[in-house]
Amino acid sequence: MSTKARTTGFTRFYDADVTVHEDGTAALVYCEDQSRAFNKFLGTGKTDLTPVTKNSYVIYAVTLRKNGNGVWMTERLSSQRGSAKCRP
Repeated sequence: MSTKARTTGFTRFYDADVTVHEDGTAALVYCEDQSRAFNKFLGTGKTDLTPVTKNSYVIYAVTLRKNGNGVWMTERLSSQRGSAKCRP
């Protein structure tokens, strides 16, 4: 039996930096603060209140490219928990 859960609380994204390259790609780097976001289990209604650690802060690096309609599409996405750049 699988346990269904959803995120509850507050997530903050910040420190976004975008670089557009001449080859039609763009690089996006940004941080996420998950210190006030928690799992809420749908079956029980219980919220898993976890302590804040360095892993509560995540850095993302995204490569994007414009398609033929001029819409930016994600080509690659990577993330790293515990990023020193994202921690307060």
